[in-house]
Amino acid sequence: MQRRSWAGAVLLGSLLWGRPALAVPAPLNCQAALAAAQLQQQELQQQAKTLAVLLLGEIHTSVDDHAWQLGTLERLSSERQLTLALEMIPAARQPVLDRFNRGELDVAGLLREVDWPAVWGHDPNLYLPLLHWARLRQVPLLALNAEPVLVRRVRRRGLAATPTAERGGIGEPRPASPAYRQRLEASWRGHQAMGIGSGGAADLQGFIDSQLLRDRAMAEQLAAAYRRNTTSLVVALIGVGHLEGGDGVPSQLNDLGLKRQLSLRRPSLPEGCTPAPQGARLGAYLESDASGVWVRQVAPGSAAAAAGLKPGDRIVALNGRGVQRAGEVIRGVRLHPDGQPLVLTVERGGQRLELKLQLPPSSDPRLAARDNGANA
Repeated sequence: MQRRSWAGAVLLGSLLWGRPALAVPAPLNCQAALAAAQLQQQELQQQAKTLAVLLLGEIHTSVDDHAWQLGTLERLSSERQLTLALEMIPAARQPVLDRFNRGELDVAGLLREVDWPAVWGHDPNLYLPLLHWARLRQVPLLALNAEPVLVRRVRRRGLAATPTAERGGIGEPRPASPAYRQRLEASWRGHQAMGIGSGGAADLQGFIDSQLLRDRAMAEQLAAAYRRNTTSLVVALIGVGHLEGGDGVPSQLNDLGLKRQLSLRRPSLPEGCTPAPQGARLGAYLESDASGVWVRQVAPGSAAAAAGLKPGDRIVALNGRGVQRAGEVIRGVRLHPDGQPLVLTVERGGQRLELKLQLPPSSDPRLAARDNGANA
């Protein structure tokens, strides 16, 4: 069997009231990477009771990032009352989110009335499980961002030439740190390479100003939401560029006096290394390589353990359908209907065995949404 090494770092997050970022050396294998991810969960659980704002970073097109966000929300919901805040929707369109949360709008109506293609543009299907989850759990949704027309105006003019009265109530942003300015300039140069923007020092400053405006707008909405209800933890889904290094939104929150905040990113895992399904429905850590899907760990008391799945087993089929990647097994288990046995075909010691598993009920909101008749 092939061995893999991994040279990436796992970011466990940074506490933003004076402590340095929490980090660990690069894990060398799947088990170490999964242990680092588990450590992130444990540290978040310890800190969650005292947090005001939690920023969950994302690459907007990453399926894995959104799945990690959803799993984090599900775990937190048993500990704290939550508010789910969204970079994707301008704050002025909050009434649309409220109507969706009350069940007065279906998904198509939500996307239409917030004008999703114009204000965000990324595939809405990446976000629908999160939106369904919030509505099913009765978690309030909070719109965060500045209106696109205002962002474009500041990009053209710069902040100094945009009167306060034309900023939609958004205050004066804290200036960018040298490191943040350097990252924003690199992003601007990338835009220039794609033919976006007019070039020159004025255009660069306008780009930086527009990003600072968005940072400030989101920070003000987050701070206001927490101060309206200090018993609720405000969890924001936000692009990683707006929180790296404690800059962006975290810096603006500090400027607003909100220190009890934490920023996290999804821990990276080696290729083929897949954690157990959300909610430990299967209860096994899986890893893929060129020869198939391997069981690395089995959680005591899990459905996998009860059925006799063992470390070293190679999973070759799920419900009679062949599998080659751990992700195929995880998705199949996650979406398997409640109350029906699941059959895994495994190879062990040169023999094929069929193991019948009785899975616990799924907490996946896609199933819950489907069961409750919500549109997807």
